[in-house]
Amino acid sequence: MGLAAPSGGGDLQGHGGLRRGVRLGQDRAPASCGRSLCVTLETEVCVIGAGLSGLALATELRAEGRDVTVLEARDRVGGRVLSKDGHDLGPSWIWPQNRRMLALVDRLGLRSFPQYATGRLVFEDAGGAIRRDLEFATMGGALRVEGGLARITDALAGEMGDSLHLARPVRRVTQDGTGVTVSTEGDTILAAYVVLALPPRLAAGLGVAVSDVPTWMAGHAKLVATYPAAFWREEGLNGDAISHRGPLAEIHDASPVDAATGALFGFARPGAARQPGFRDAAIEQLARLFGPGAGTPEKVIIKDWSTDPATATHADRTLLAGHPAYRTMSPAGRLIFAGTEVSPEDGGFLEGTLYAAEAAHASLGAVAD
Repeated sequence: MGLAAPSGGGDLQGHGGLRRGVRLGQDRAPASCGRSLCVTLETEVCVIGAGLSGLALATELRAEGRDVTVLEARDRVGGRVLSKDGHDLGPSWIWPQNRRMLALVDRLGLRSFPQYATGRLVFEDAGGAIRRDLEFATMGGALRVEGGLARITDALAGEMGDSLHLARPVRRVTQDGTGVTVSTEGDTILAAYVVLALPPRLAAGLGVAVSDVPTWMAGHAKLVATYPAAFWREEGLNGDAISHRGPLAEIHDASPVDAATGALFGFARPGAARQPGFRDAAIEQLARLFGPGAGTPEKVIIKDWSTDPATATHADRTLLAGHPAYRTMSPAGRLIFAGTEVSPEDGGFLEGTLYAAEAAHASLGAVAD
């Protein structure tokens, strides 16, 4: 990623010479800690958010021998990258032009494969009329990662050692001329710089003054239905469907690379997954589009991102009129922004997360000069 170290090593001044690398959760009670036990850790860079952008940046810093601490609110890494049983419940695709993502997949020794695109698309209009004669693949050319995209973030997390701390939601971020104080429920971390690798709307909840930027796909839900076989392929269908009737607006083949089993996934219309009967209505819709076999899935997995407080705010439930024009956010003192919502290149996509990580690293060098 070509990351450059800030000049002067990023050492903190004026914070009492606290030790670096104190393990979070260790029972040590510094002064001004109140009634609860807490730990103060001093670090050069504190990355808030262990999604793809935060992990990509942090692993580079750690590989360079830099002092970095990553805090993640969830009990898992990945952020919006989430795979269950190999099925992606967040983003699914890498595109051939995504040089950063493809290079990362290669570095980690993972394999990609083409999104299935052979056959016809199913189209349903608002009146319920269905066509199955359209020779078109909506995601032709897209690539998926064998075993799911979470293999990428899991692999990056494996490179972080004890610098990664899960289930550590940050409550407040404040800065002065000498450093940044990051407060969690039980710990206080003092950092030379903080990288906010999370959606800007979540950063605003930490007391950071930031522009109101919509979080990409935060208002949506995704449903995966698995089957013993990808039977629709035998009928000349590629698994793609566009429907104007039912809770799922867009559907795609989600079968594994060897097609030993079958799977379909659908993007739910904003708010649909919060309605009573969503699951049954979605399965009925799949059966209507792909035939009776789609009505008896072996397993159904649903992830409603709009109800995930580590992703979405109430404002994110509002339907976006289109793809937001994401832009770079300049550092605010010792606060640096990362994440796909601050990437002017491929903002909202996986590639944008890596662009933002590169930009954050460059900013770390610039603010220290």
